[in-house]
Amino acid sequence: MTVLVNGERGNGIDPSDRGLQFGDGVFETLRLDAGCPVLWERHWARLCRGLEGLGIPQPREQDCLDDLRAVAGSSLALAKLIVTRGPGPRGYAVPERVHPTRIAMGGGPLAIPDAGQILRLGICGTRAGRSPLPGCKHLNRLENVLARREWGADWDEGLMLDGYGNASCATQSNVFILDGRCLLTPPVDEFGVAGTRRGWLLEHAARAGLLVQEATLPLDRVLAAEAIFLSNSRMGLRRALLVGQRDSVAGDGPASAALAMVFELGAELNALV
Repeated sequence: MTVLVNGERGNGIDPSDRGLQFGDGVFETLRLDAGCPVLWERHWARLCRGLEGLGIPQPREQDCLDDLRAVAGSSLALAKLIVTRGPGPRGYAVPERVHPTRIAMGGGPLAIPDAGQILRLGICGTRAGRSPLPGCKHLNRLENVLARREWGADWDEGLMLDGYGNASCATQSNVFILDGRCLLTPPVDEFGVAGTRRGWLLEHAARAGLLVQEATLPLDRVLAAEAIFLSNSRMGLRRALLVGQRDSVAGDGPASAALAMVFELGAELNALV
């Protein structure tokens, strides 16, 4: 893995960095194609929203792009971009002079699940916490860490519920369910992350004859869904089945036709460069 700190290799992280002390920062996980971040405008916009919410100065966009290109490592790779408030004294008070820390890391080739693979989705007991930066990827991810520890040996992902018992997200991806010709996904104004793939799907679903919209998803509705899908930067859009459930979509019925539309949309999303 290649790591750059403020654009330099070999730089260490100051132990007083507020990202380490308090999770005072944001991050983006990006798919790189020949060193170019896929859906960069969406990633950059979300990073900037998070930084604005925290009152952290934005880095230069070109510096971030240069860092990501330098850590790509292979033609198709996954990278992480982190921006913290930088070093500070003890205590929660924000220092008068802020010197943000910019970290980029990446490396080996990206392993993408086979397009036909149905992911196995378990249900986590850890609840998703209400986000202090709605929709953004802040550095406080303890709920996700605890939920990831719950994964069974036969899980590929874990469904997380919010404080009201509704489906919020998966451990590291957004959740959709198929209802007729509509893909429903939980809102992200309190819980979860506004994924870049999720945003793309909300805007482009009509192209495949589908409607994608936000909706509250009680667990019972997820359990009864015609189909479940997950999306993130690494895997794009993939179908999932709850652990212990059988695939009920078969034949040439309406559900099967709608499923084909989702696969068409997913293929377009997964092929983005």
